[in-house]
Amino acid sequence: MPKKPLAIAVSATMLLSLGVASQASSSTASAEETFEPSVTYDLSVSDAERTKVHAEVEELAGKVESARAGDGSYDPLTLMGAMLDGSSYDSISRGGTAATSYPFPVTNNEANQNEYDRKVAKLAWVVKLAKDLGFPVVVQRQPDKYVYVEIGDPEAPEMVMALSHLDSPKSAVTPEQLARWRDADGNLGTPGAYHSPYVQDGWIYGTGIQDDSGPTLATLVAAKALLEAGLPIDRRIRIVMGIYEDGGPGTPSTANTAAFQSIPYNSNPGFYDNWAYKNLNREEMPIAGYTSDSRFPVITGNSGSVTPTVSMDLSADGTKAFRLLDASAGVTLREGDPTLKDIAYGSTTQIASRAIFTLDVTDAADADRERFTTAITKSATERGWLPASAGTTPKVQTKIADGVLTLEVNTDVAMEMPTPQYGKNAVVWGMSLLASGFDALGVTADDMQLKKAADGIGDLFFRDGVEGEAYLGKYMGIPSELLRNAQNGTPNLTFALMGGINSEVPKSFVVNGALSIPMYVRSMHLNADDSSRATKAVTAAFQKGGFSITDLGAPIGAGLYVSHDNPLTALQFASYQATVDQDPKGFADPYSLRDIVYPQGTTGGTLASSFRNKMTAFGAVIPGNERWWHSANERMKTDSAVQMTKMMADGMLEMARYSGPAGAKFMWADLPGLNANRSDLDLLDVTIGTYKDASAEVTKSELGDQALLGATSFTIPMWNVRGNSTPTAAAFALGHQPGGVYLPLDDPEYVADTYVAPMRLEFKVDRPEHLSDAAWKTFRDGGFGDFTFNILVGDKVVPLAVPEGQDAASYFSSRTSATNPDALYLSVNLAVTDAAYEGVKPVLADSKSDLYTVNPEFLKTNADPFPARGQVEKRGFFVFGDGQKNAEFSSPDAVYVTVDNAVTDAEPSATVKKQTGSTNRLTVTVTETHVDGSTSKVSDTFTIRKNSTGVYTVGDYRVRVATSGNDKVTSVRIVE
Repeated sequence: MPKKPLAIAVSATMLLSLGVASQASSSTASAEETFEPSVTYDLSVSDAERTKVHAEVEELAGKVESARAGDGSYDPLTLMGAMLDGSSYDSISRGGTAATSYPFPVTNNEANQNEYDRKVAKLAWVVKLAKDLGFPVVVQRQPDKYVYVEIGDPEAPEMVMALSHLDSPKSAVTPEQLARWRDADGNLGTPGAYHSPYVQDGWIYGTGIQDDSGPTLATLVAAKALLEAGLPIDRRIRIVMGIYEDGGPGTPSTANTAAFQSIPYNSNPGFYDNWAYKNLNREEMPIAGYTSDSRFPVITGNSGSVTPTVSMDLSADGTKAFRLLDASAGVTLREGDPTLKDIAYGSTTQIASRAIFTLDVTDAADADRERFTTAITKSATERGWLPASAGTTPKVQTKIADGVLTLEVNTDVAMEMPTPQYGKNAVVWGMSLLASGFDALGVTADDMQLKKAADGIGDLFFRDGVEGEAYLGKYMGIPSELLRNAQNGTPNLTFALMGGINSEVPKSFVVNGALSIPMYVRSMHLNADDSSRATKAVTAAFQKGGFSITDLGAPIGAGLYVSHDNPLTALQFASYQATVDQDPKGFADPYSLRDIVYPQGTTGGTLASSFRNKMTAFGAVIPGNERWWHSANERMKTDSAVQMTKMMADGMLEMARYSGPAGAKFMWADLPGLNANRSDLDLLDVTIGTYKDASAEVTKSELGDQALLGATSFTIPMWNVRGNSTPTAAAFALGHQPGGVYLPLDDPEYVADTYVAPMRLEFKVDRPEHLSDAAWKTFRDGGFGDFTFNILVGDKVVPLAVPEGQDAASYFSSRTSATNPDALYLSVNLAVTDAAYEGVKPVLADSKSDLYTVNPEFLKTNADPFPARGQVEKRGFFVFGDGQKNAEFSSPDAVYVTVDNAVTDAEPSATVKKQTGSTNRLTVTVTETHVDGSTSKVSDTFTIRKNSTGVYTVGDYRVRVATSGNDKVTSVRIVE
């Protein structure tokens, strides 16, 4: 890590631009400027660091050309080995009955195929894997529930987290699905094939390989790569591996949970793994996190939806040559890939990646038939769809038999309905090719309805031969400011024409002589007004093209994992882009889509939904890859598995670094007259961008002869409830008002109590570039003076001083970085109250940082299962009100830390000036460098005779000066 100037070391690196981002096409074929979100993030991970991490991932990849789980041909301590071994466990979640008392064991019976035993076996394997990989912290509270590992300095106050799941759903192993599973030899219906994973032809197959055992294990390997790389981090990194996301055993009731673990203001999360982590064991909440259970680059929440039907009557074409007989759509074909059709049976329906059009050409002249098919072939060739490589299925095929022309389009990549912007819609491709054929014949939209439909689809979705943002409604007359969320770039609407493919049998979209095409529209609009404006434009655009369209309504996003302005989204998005940009060849598929890829919503819930404003979905599917989930023959490209691991490692490394000068650990403390029940991160809206740089607030008049090391300010609202739900953007906008996400100001308990947030506030001090190794050691050891903490309230500096007779270690602490020798962390314990400021009061109090607390009633008849957790310690806190009672904890103008602006280096110099006679004047100067990098000079002048070498006292320095002749200084040095 390079050394930094002190002023840079204490400045925030996050850039939150408040300007409105430009709205433009992201097509590489367009000359328009690419859209830029208004909330951006200045990354700290350098290209060199990213290269080092990627090299570690490659070392851990363990890629093999062909393998079967357990055959001994691969290294089990590699990515491929872990994915193969992990998917060899039958970890299908088959459900059960919720337990009613601690330790809330999972149901184990014949109906769920002994779920407890199966899950215990896989988790025991994960524990062994983590220990064999050398993780320093491996934790499992109960044998049938999650496991987590952790890396980083255990004293770091903040933690970032990846939480994903190791199981798969019953929908992947229904009788119909089991009949589709193929074993490594290609046999259908082999018992146990779904948990007999293998690698073949560049793919790794097995249940959970893509959702979500494989990606979860990739996060583990990504953390291992970071452990091996040994790069500087400020926060701890925790990888949590649950095992019940896809159909849990039944979440215990809130009352039954509270009989063991009584948590204030609690309501249970819906996901069992989240309940086990947050409620059963009341683990530490992350400052930021992700789940690997969706898509890159980042998923911000759940989307709303509507499915209108787009139609056009073709009856007027009934007597004409080249009239449409039928059109159908399905999943693309791929030579030598018999399992590809099984993707259609997953839980997310596919976009049409195969389309078949049949036209009646009985009455068409042979020359017209030739011109029509030649034009189609020419157009397909110009677009790179033809010719087909040897051994592959052609993307475009035409044939004429018995007076019927058949046009078949196969895009070669099965694309899922939630991401139509990545293109390859076979219906759109086919309609554009038909338009080319009609153009060759001179047929216009006035001549044939089918030509009008082909032109209309082409204009809306394939203008200039480019898909991309057309599927966001760019050419539908939607106001430009409504195409994307200005803050993070999330598409407000996506349009998946013929997006409901859920069978291997092509589905017709011609009904009674009319085109009838379902269009799956997903919405992340913030409000009904914006949505209505957009959908009215959509309706008008289709009607202008001659189509009918059923009611779109005004769909809005169903819920947000994080607010649109959360810097976590910007961080993950920027990290994804940097990963792809650094190696365009190694990430060829995502790089080709780079300009169309932005954060977006998803079609279903993820584990992130229970970590309000602190967690997104980051992975696992890479843009342009096929999405296999909940289906037979689930799989992932081995190259994609390695790419995914690199993306996750880069993202975790970035999250684990401070975006500003400070971080904090929130605690509980028994402070007289104050309520600390809301001092839990799960009840506070704290994000990675909460602690902002406030160094500009601390001027020279406040500093005096001190050097500023770090200054921060913050505002932390209290949530109305624990973060176990996904609020809407409207609820975020309401804030503390009725229906808002924050604690209402008329809440009875809030009105009656004064809340307090005890915290260990930590400042990061990077080594200034002017400090030598020796000076840096002296600085860290306190050799240049004591580190002093203050708060700035208006124009008043209030020192945070320990009362006489008390131990400063109760109030302050310092640590050197375990991963970065050029970083020092200085901490102070604060207790900020939601009340008027009446000065600062130092208080010693019983406190704990682990909020685990067993219900006292439970302890009357049971032993505490984890007696080492939740221990109470005496800590000193500086208690002060934040100025007003508004259900928020805010800093004063600044909280800051200083040190004496001592001299850290002294450099002597000397000059001789000739005088008349036999004497000269020797001027000795010592240039002093201070802690803050400023300089001062101490100087004195002496009368000397020639060759007068000697030691001279200048201020507090003794300087030895050697001279030669009358005016030549040969050496100058400071002596003890």
